[in-house]
Amino acid sequence: MRTSVISLIAIILFTGCKINNDDVNKFDAFVKSFNEKEDNNSFNTERMSESYFSNQLKEIKKSLNDLRSIDANNLNFESSIDYRFIQSIIKGKEIVNEFHKPWNKDPRQYMKFRQISNKINGPFTCEEKLIFLLEYLPVVVKDLEYGKSQITKYVPRFNELGLFMAKSSKDIFEVEIPKFLVTCSVKNLDIDNVELLLFQINKNLKEFTSFLEKEVPKLEVSSFSLGKEAYNKMLKHQLLLDYNDETLWEFGWKEFNNTIKKMDELALKIDPSKTTKELLIEIKNEYPHPDSMIQAHQYWVDKSGEHIKNKKLIPIPWKERVNVVPREVYLRKTSYYGNFSRSKGIDDEGYFTSEWKINPFEHQWDQKTKDEYLVEHDWGVILVTAPHETYAGHHIQGLYQMHNPSELRRNNGLSLFSEGWGLYNEQLMLETGFYPNDKIKLRQLQLRLWRNARVIYDVGMHTEKMTYEDAISLMTDKVGFLRWAAQLEIDSSSSRPGYFIGYFMGMIEILKMRENYRKMKGKDYNISDFHEKLLLIGNMPPSLMEDALFNN
Repeated sequence: MRTSVISLIAIILFTGCKINNDDVNKFDAFVKSFNEKEDNNSFNTERMSESYFSNQLKEIKKSLNDLRSIDANNLNFESSIDYRFIQSIIKGKEIVNEFHKPWNKDPRQYMKFRQISNKINGPFTCEEKLIFLLEYLPVVVKDLEYGKSQITKYVPRFNELGLFMAKSSKDIFEVEIPKFLVTCSVKNLDIDNVELLLFQINKNLKEFTSFLEKEVPKLEVSSFSLGKEAYNKMLKHQLLLDYNDETLWEFGWKEFNNTIKKMDELALKIDPSKTTKELLIEIKNEYPHPDSMIQAHQYWVDKSGEHIKNKKLIPIPWKERVNVVPREVYLRKTSYYGNFSRSKGIDDEGYFTSEWKINPFEHQWDQKTKDEYLVEHDWGVILVTAPHETYAGHHIQGLYQMHNPSELRRNNGLSLFSEGWGLYNEQLMLETGFYPNDKIKLRQLQLRLWRNARVIYDVGMHTEKMTYEDAISLMTDKVGFLRWAAQLEIDSSSSRPGYFIGYFMGMIEILKMRENYRKMKGKDYNISDFHEKLLLIGNMPPSLMEDALFNN
C-alpha cells in the first residue's frame, strides 16, 4: 500500500512537472516569436487593403488563443507578469482592428506623406532618398486607391481634416519631389520611374480629393467615437485599469474640480485683487528673450538634473546628459513646441545623450505668430516641462527601460506608465521644492488641469457623453486654450482613444503605488529606493507594475 501511494505521488509530481515544463517551454517560444515580429509595413503596397486588415485580425485572435492555451499558473512570477503584459498588448491591437477601424472613417489614414518630406529634406544621401522614393511611392499609389473604396463612414471633422491634408499635400508631389529630382542623379537608379509614379499619385490624389468633397458627404453621418463597449474593453483588458467609463468620467470631473479649487486658492494667495485667469495671463507673458529660448530651456534642464541628483530622488547610474537643440527645419511644422528624442545608446563621447528639440523663435514670422509662440514658451511652462521630458521624466525612464534585461520589456510600453511617469515628475518637483515661486506653482497646476481635462474629454467623446464642441469648450473656457490649439488637442484624442488619459491616470496610479509602498516599508521607506525598484520593472500597465513591485 505504501509503495502504491509513493508511486502515485511520484506520478502526480512527475505529471505536474511535465505539464509545468510544457507550459514554460510554450511560453518561452511564444515570447521569442512575439519579440521577433515587427509591425513594419512601410513598403507593403497592401497595407491599407480590407483583406490585409481582415487577415491581421485573424492573426491577432490566433495569437490570443495560442497565448491562452498556456496555463499561466504554471509559470514563475516574472513570466506570469510578462504573460499578462503580452495579453494586454494583443488585446489593444484587437480593439483597434475589431472596433476602432480608423481606415473606414478617417481619410488621413490613406495619406501618410509626412515621412516623404522628412526623408527628402532630412540628413540623408541623394542615393538613400531616391531608393526610399522608389520603394515608398508605389505604396502611396495603392493607399490612395484603397481610400476611395474603403471609407464607408462620414465623420465631418475627419473629412474636413482629410480634405485639408489632401489639398495642402499637392506641393509634395508637384513641387517638392520634382525640385529634389533636379538636384539628384544616381547611376543605376531609375528616376524616370519616380516621375511616372508622381504622375500616378497626382492623378490619384486629385480623384481622392474629389471623392472626399463630393461622395463622402453623401454617406450617413457617423461618429469617431470608439463606443461604450469597446472603450470599457480597452480600460479593462488593454490598460488593466480598475475603472469603467462611468467611474472614470466621475473621477475625471472630481479631480478636475479639485485642481480648479487649488488654483483659485493659490491665486488668492498670490494677489487677492486679481482672478485666477488674469494671473495666468500675466504669468504666460513672462518669458525668456526670444533669441535665448534654447539656452533658457537648457538652463532649466540642467537645474532639474541637479535637483534630482542633489536630493537623491532617483538613482542615475549611467554617464548621461540631455542637450537642448534647435529642432530640424523640416520638422518644425509638425507641432508648435518640439519633441523629445531619447538616447538610443552611447555616443562618441561615451554618454547616453538625449535631445530635447525645440522650435526656435524665427524673426521672419508675422507678429501674431511671434506673440503666440512667446506666450506658449513662458518661464512657467519651461520650468514645469523640463522635469517631464528630462530629469527624471522621459530621459531617465527611457534609460532604465533601455537597460532592462528582458527584450520584451525593453521594446514595449504604453502611455499609461511612460506619460504618467512624466507627469508624476512634474508633481515630484512640486513636492520637493524645485519650483521657485507661487506663480510657477500656479502654472504647474494649470498644466495639470490640462491633463485632468484629457481624462474627461477622452472618455466623454468616445462613449458619447460629450460632443466634439463640448470638448473644445472645456479646453477653451475652463483650461484656457486658444480654439486652434484646443482643436489640435481634441483631434489627436478623437483619433487615438485611450492615449491621452495615460498622463493623468498614470500619475495617479504611480502616486497610489508610492503611498502603498511607503506604508509597507514604514520607517525603512526611501523614495529613491521606490523609484529605482519601479523603473527597473519596465513600462507596463500600472497594475502589473504594482504586482511586480510588491512581490520583489
